[in-house]
Amino acid sequence: MPVIFLAGGSGFLVRQYIEIGTSVCIVMVASLLVALTVVPLAASVLLAHEGARPSRVFQRLAGVYGRGLSFSLRSWPGRLATVALAAGLLYGSYQLLQTIERSAGTRTLSRQLTVFVDTPRAYSLDQTAALFEELGAIFEEHREALDLAHVTAAYSTGSGRSRGRGGGSEKRFDLYLKDESESDLTTSQAQDRVRELLPEIPGVELKLGQSRHRWGSGGLQVELSGDDAAVLETLGREFVGQLAAVPGIQDVDLSLESGDDEVHVEVRPDRALAAGLASRTIAQTVQGALSDRAISYLKTPERDVDLIMQFRDEDRKSLGQLRNLPLETGEGGEAEVPLDTVAALQVKPGPRSIERENRRSKITLTANSPSPVALFAARGQVQRLLATVSLPPGYAWSFGRWTRIQQRDAQTGWIAIAFSVLLVYMLMAALFESFRHPFAILLSIPFAFVGVALAMKAAAIPWDDFTRLGLLILLGVVVNNAIVLVDHVNRLRQQGQARLAAILQGSKDRLRAILMTAVTTVLGLIPMVSPILFPWWFGPLEGRAATWAPMGLVILGGLTASTFLTLVLLPTAYLLIDLLTSGLKRLWRAV
Repeated sequence: MPVIFLAGGSGFLVRQYIEIGTSVCIVMVASLLVALTVVPLAASVLLAHEGARPSRVFQRLAGVYGRGLSFSLRSWPGRLATVALAAGLLYGSYQLLQTIERSAGTRTLSRQLTVFVDTPRAYSLDQTAALFEELGAIFEEHREALDLAHVTAAYSTGSGRSRGRGGGSEKRFDLYLKDESESDLTTSQAQDRVRELLPEIPGVELKLGQSRHRWGSGGLQVELSGDDAAVLETLGREFVGQLAAVPGIQDVDLSLESGDDEVHVEVRPDRALAAGLASRTIAQTVQGALSDRAISYLKTPERDVDLIMQFRDEDRKSLGQLRNLPLETGEGGEAEVPLDTVAALQVKPGPRSIERENRRSKITLTANSPSPVALFAARGQVQRLLATVSLPPGYAWSFGRWTRIQQRDAQTGWIAIAFSVLLVYMLMAALFESFRHPFAILLSIPFAFVGVALAMKAAAIPWDDFTRLGLLILLGVVVNNAIVLVDHVNRLRQQGQARLAAILQGSKDRLRAILMTAVTTVLGLIPMVSPILFPWWFGPLEGRAATWAPMGLVILGGLTASTFLTLVLLPTAYLLIDLLTSGLKRLWRAV
């Protein structure tokens, strides 16, 4: 079973593709060795005295199947009707596939929500604590409605925006949802409920953080780059308003961070000179009062102990106390003057982090959507919208890293599928030593898309990375039935049977083997797709179930449809291809 894995995207997906591909190859090789060695040995021992016991059910089924197949093979009306049926099915499946949504990623969202709390700069630590108590009470009151397992909060003395990466200004709630097997809510539904619960508080901005996949971002990212950070901030705020108006886009936010508030002490030279103070002396006095650096060490038998001299906590809590910091003047320090008589004190925001890429400043806009499907549709609208925006020279926009990875994954996934089909044909051409019979075998692949389209549409599953991965595996599975059928027909023809008789006899002979192989494979996939078939037992389709269940559904639907359509349509396709190639050979010889 040739399966090709090409991945040009995230490291996580590359590892997943390689691991799955390696596992499939190992299992198939081991299965082949067992089938060629252990199975014949076991059959010779266990079935040594067993005779053939034909099944009446399969005999009747083979009789009905043979009569229907005879009609489609022996007359041109039957052949044309079969071709029309195949064309109709392929056209219908193609139209149905166009209506299936596409996902920007996968459904494997981490069941965690983040609420950022942006407070005004005038907020004190006590006000921030009271605010967090209020928000925490809201989440605790609705714990059952939100299916919350744990709630954590973090805040500090900083003010302003709370996007710090472990810095002093970070203020956030992390809401951890119950496992999908214990909850009826999806992450998106919980996100909508949290958004409705967030109160409107004057001066305070509450925003839901960007949803996260298990390996990266699950939302939309737009990056703005340029030389001047101030210009980027202005452009970013304009983009926020434009993106917020796009249907399917929620929680638009900028990656700007606010630094901690700082007290700037600007010495007034004329007043300092009049008081007999130098700027260096003033700086050393302020540092000595507030700094926690060691001024000396105390040696003890065990270790050296730092000696720190600074004002007591209650004497350095407010800006007013700092203004009244006494400064010694004169030769022996006979007189003292407060700090604000020789310096101006102002509270200003400290420097924030600067993001750069390729030595250019960069800011990132992030957004959520109600679902990955809605995000895929919104991404196209965002691209068209931003293409119409004129930026100053030297400034540009692009989708974020994870968005670019998702686009590249989708492209390489379809390339891998096309390459897999080519490899299947090359392998079949080598094994059959023919270029025409592999064409008949490859027809089982488009027939599989009929089942894939019906299954995905019925289950409302969008195309994503793992459904394409399931399609790759399906390509190597569905050709097995066609190979078994065509190989047996060729052997009967080599034994001297006529073409039509060999097709009829070979199809009836392989009916039981094909059905048994398909049924056992489908039954083996049932546990894998159970979260889709029985959602009332397994909860919302998230976590590991969201990764593997859609992939199993693609294989199950495609294999089921391909099995039955192969039994009905492949014999006619084999006959028509053989008639066409024979006619072309006679024409070539005549010419």
